[in-house]
Amino acid sequence: MTNQLINAAFSDALQNKKLIFGVLKQCHITRQQDDFDDYFQECLLAYVDAYCLYEKTQPRISRQNYLYTKLCQQMIDLWRKQNRYQQFCETTPIDFAKDSTKQLNMRLAFKDLDQVLTSGEQQIFDLFYLNDFSQAEICHKLKIDRRTVYRWRAGLSRKTKKYF
Repeated sequence: MTNQLINAAFSDALQNKKLIFGVLKQCHITRQQDDFDDYFQECLLAYVDAYCLYEKTQPRISRQNYLYTKLCQQMIDLWRKQNRYQQFCETTPIDFAKDSTKQLNMRLAFKDLDQVLTSGEQQIFDLFYLNDFSQAEICHKLKIDRRTVYRWRAGLSRKTKKYF
């Protein structure tokens, strides 16, 4: 990206604040929320990225429709990541003195599970469950189709039910 394109994107984003506020409204993010300013800044940066991408690829839809769609997708992804992060942080820490046998059993089960999983199922476990990739991102990264990812997830689910 050139500096001129980035500057043009920022100036366009600042002139098109209504579009950004419309995206935030569509995603049910209101000014009363504590993190509204953070979402606004993220949306502003996503606007610049989408603007530059639009200028490079020149898709057949209008720029406003393209930007609106991209911003909605970015905000939904950001909301999902923050939601999963909050769920992760809210889990209570394990007291190792109390749950040492439970912890040991879990480690042994994961060790046994790791030996049973195929390489594809291990990749799905790592990408989908540990690194929070979407199914589409996994397909793109591993260069496989959705059915294969679904099949690997189903196999992983069956095998984990046996151990837990």
